[in-house]
Amino acid sequence: MQKQVCLITGGSSGIGLMTALELAKQGNHVFIACRSQLKANQAIDYIKTQTNQGKVEFLPLDLASLKSIHSCVDLFDQRQLPLNVLINNAGIFNQSGTTKEGFELIWGTNYLGHFLLTYLLLDKLKTSESSQILFIASDLALWSKNLAWKLWVKKTPLNFLKLYADSKVCLLLLMRDLLQNVLSQTSVRVNALHPGFVQSNITIWHRLSRFFKIGNSPQKISLNLIKFLTYPEYCLINGQFLNRNLQPMPLTDLAQNDHLGRQLWEQSLFWTGLSNLSSKAPITYHQEDGIWGPYSLNLTEIEIQEIQNHIFTTVLPHSPSHLIFNSYQFLKKADFGSLMLLLIQGYKRQFNMERHLDSPVVLKLCQNPNLLQKVKEYLGESPLLWRSELWVNYPAQQLIPLWHQDRYPQLLTKTGKTLHVYMALTEVNAGNGFQYLPNKYNSLCPVKMNDPFSGNPFFDVKAEIEKAALPVSLKPGEFIFFTDDLIHRSICNISGQVRLSLTLRLAESTVKVCGSYSSHLQSPILFL
Repeated sequence: MQKQVCLITGGSSGIGLMTALELAKQGNHVFIACRSQLKANQAIDYIKTQTNQGKVEFLPLDLASLKSIHSCVDLFDQRQLPLNVLINNAGIFNQSGTTKEGFELIWGTNYLGHFLLTYLLLDKLKTSESSQILFIASDLALWSKNLAWKLWVKKTPLNFLKLYADSKVCLLLLMRDLLQNVLSQTSVRVNALHPGFVQSNITIWHRLSRFFKIGNSPQKISLNLIKFLTYPEYCLINGQFLNRNLQPMPLTDLAQNDHLGRQLWEQSLFWTGLSNLSSKAPITYHQEDGIWGPYSLNLTEIEIQEIQNHIFTTVLPHSPSHLIFNSYQFLKKADFGSLMLLLIQGYKRQFNMERHLDSPVVLKLCQNPNLLQKVKEYLGESPLLWRSELWVNYPAQQLIPLWHQDRYPQLLTKTGKTLHVYMALTEVNAGNGFQYLPNKYNSLCPVKMNDPFSGNPFFDVKAEIEKAALPVSLKPGEFIFFTDDLIHRSICNISGQVRLSLTLRLAESTVKVCGSYSSHLQSPILFL
């Protein structure tokens, strides 16, 4: 093999380290991409003591962070080198939690992280000579009978084996989709390899196996892996799932489902922020459904970014003024709904309610001329802003999963019209915003309970009616109106991106506010 540039994820230990060593022995330029610089430096020192050939460098990479993956690729691109070999080797087995963006940790690390890394390096691979991608997979991928999509946006359940199996079958689906739809007109090869049981650090049992001489050593597996990467007799193998002896392994129907592979590809682009599920054409919402717009605040992209940064860094993490006084007032007035809401916000260290009262930035949004012009067309010349809410929907979260209406019968005296404004401060799409039912379905959805504090009704919506639900899609700086009649709920955030929005509760000046149910005891604002 001619001297090549190789990138190995998880190259500081196990198979990755031994493969990096063998590639360096052949004089190749090897990049070890992993989380720990200390472990990477130890691995580099070890390789240097074993060989004077080649060059080995460290790239910081946390596959459980999409931001880290982008940074890793940016660092590599700055070197202006080709990329001939990408070995997606890193993986975890029985850890629990979520990634930085809120995806299940095992699946998010083993599959989604490698998906993004591979996607970002595709152009480099296409323009490099004799380039190839190798996924280190597992025969547990053949154990999975279906994909547990909903589990991928939640914390790791007790049955972590299902998530591990899903992560590995997703790698096989990715391999096939790359070959058929992305790399078909290129010379880039892509394959997957099952190394068998290896004496590695992935679990305590793998660590102990070396003492009992069970399984295969990383050195042995790496030699076969190097053989596959470098020997001429393997240079035509493409799109195969191989065992440790480089023999093809049969794929299950699931792993060969090309339609599912294409669906996974499109969804993965969305999850990693490389595309969105919003309509390419602007969506117009119809007032007869109780929702209309969108309209624009006419803010520049820079202005939107400054607002986002201010809200995330200055507004949300800090409690509103007079917090202790308000807590006392809530107790005095037996306003337990407001007190509970305040305690929840304090526990989360994120204060969402009535922030226009202490934040000039949020208040300026409420007073946006384009917004007020449209509000006054519906509510008259003196609209009353009686409540505001900053809604932050992080990946894998669903803020209000129940179908509901925002009527607030216990908070307002209905002697006039009311209106709700939903303002997108980041992109709102079909994977992170909210969905609503056209009004024609309202009569088919009985009320099953009411919010004990606000009085808002929650509805029993059958599965066949849920299929008719429509998502709201807005660009940052756009807003819509909706009325008390709109039945809606939030969407579980599967976008991989945080969603920030501002909801304003407005009414005609004749409407009386009976209760606060917020984190402030202040008078509503009358816009003249």
